Amino acid sequence: MPTKQVCPRCGQDWVHPYRFIADGTPFSLCTECDSLWWLGEAVEAAHAKFLDDVVAERLGVEGNPWGDLVWPDVIEPAPDHGA
Repeated sequence: MPTKQVCPRCGQDWVHPYRFIADGTPFSLCTECDSLWWLGEAVEAAHAKFLDDVVAERLGVEGNPWGDLVWPDVIEPAPDHGA
């Protein structure tokens, strides 16, 4: 069974497995501070990306990608990927 990991950026929540709905790309996410790590990437503060930036890039928009969208439109919790 995988070990839960506390977010190295905020220390306020666990890092959870998520995936993009469109293509199933997995990642790890702290739902408290929205820090994101790609699967296989070390879950360390220095490697964290900001969810909004990643989503905006994937959708091809600038700035806040959540204008007409909410998380369940774009991402969803994933089965534990052994992070």
